[in-house]
Amino acid sequence: MSPIDAFRLSDAAARKYQDHSVPAMFAPLAEATVERLELPADGHILDVACGTGALTRVILQHLPGKGRVVGADLNQSMIDIAQSLTTQTNHRVDWVASDVTALPLDAHSFDLACIQQGLQFFPDKPAALAEIYRVLKPGGRLCLTCWRAISPFNNALAEALAIHVGDDAAQKARAPFSFRDGDVITNLLRQAGYSIALHDGIILQRRFEDLRAQVLALPVEQDMREKGEAVIDLVLDDISTRLAPYAQNGVFIVPQEAHFFVTMRP
Repeated sequence: MSPIDAFRLSDAAARKYQDHSVPAMFAPLAEATVERLELPADGHILDVACGTGALTRVILQHLPGKGRVVGADLNQSMIDIAQSLTTQTNHRVDWVASDVTALPLDAHSFDLACIQQGLQFFPDKPAALAEIYRVLKPGGRLCLTCWRAISPFNNALAEALAIHVGDDAAQKARAPFSFRDGDVITNLLRQAGYSIALHDGIILQRRFEDLRAQVLALPVEQDMREKGEAVIDLVLDDISTRLAPYAQNGVFIVPQEAHFFVTMRP
């Protein structure tokens, strides 16, 4: 399996992502991101690794004037859901299923590009940033969010999986946090030719109203199901015990921290 193929998702996995991970995490992060951005009037904006369009939809809601918004993702399954959720707008909306290192887009086409929680999964990060640089207009901006600490939830999940399922599953649980060193990210961006205009943080409060559904919507689902229902119950009980300090009225409310970068292309 190639590094790219490892990130291809089935239709069912994309639907679970939209139904559980988006409302719990990626939609709130999208709102927090756009609150911090000054969207250009009539702007042309690219959402890279757009998934099912959580950030794309928030951009469409807040973009002034009449612009163009493109959502690009490796997975056609994600793009199909994103298209189905697109509502009427004054802006032109395009969806592209593409590898980030070979975007079918013209050079110097966009005022702003965004990557929400995608950089850590790109097998060739310099090539991805170079391709985004190519499609940005001179003076265009790149906005990037990337987790800056392993969340208490994912840490609890990884530790429970290591005990009851195996180390490979535990590694999957920590994978979204594998590229969290702010200095490393800063150096990578600068080496790609971007100047850092802003490096700040975003802290989300992630809600787990249905812990089982949210855990089984993650890439570790298959690892857990292969062990059987009894092991799934053990994992969920273990996570619940570890997250007890975050319980409020029967709901776990767990902080999750992200880097927030805004960079400029010369």
